[in-house]
Amino acid sequence: MTGVAYGLFVVLGVLLGLVGSFEFSWTAGSVPVAAILLAAADFAAFRFAGWAMESRLGVATVAVPWLIVVVLLSSRRPEGDLVVTGTAAGYIFIFGGSIAAVAAIAATRSSRPWMLRGVPSAPAPRD
Repeated sequence: MTGVAYGLFVVLGVLLGLVGSFEFSWTAGSVPVAAILLAAADFAAFRFAGWAMESRLGVATVAVPWLIVVVLLSSRRPEGDLVVTGTAAGYIFIFGGSIAAVAAIAATRSSRPWMLRGVPSAPAPRD
């Protein structure tokens, strides 16, 4: 069941990257509202994955695929086309999502410290 959850989080990261890359440019006047809201949604998804899996690996299973998709879609193709443009909205989307990933990793606490993962727990003291 854990593997299925991690797999679903990878798919979520890919979908967040794809949808966000095509929808980041909506603005209200000169304010890139969609890019700001997408960065907040990314943080919520990253944080949820970390909370659900009780580990930073949960955050990474959403954040890494998101980052790969965004980097690929912001790279120029041989024809000169790209999806995520070098505008203020594009930079807010890319850097906002990246900062959201780092913040989610920092905010996620593991159920047990990583150094003690393989060490069996001590039995509870009896009264």
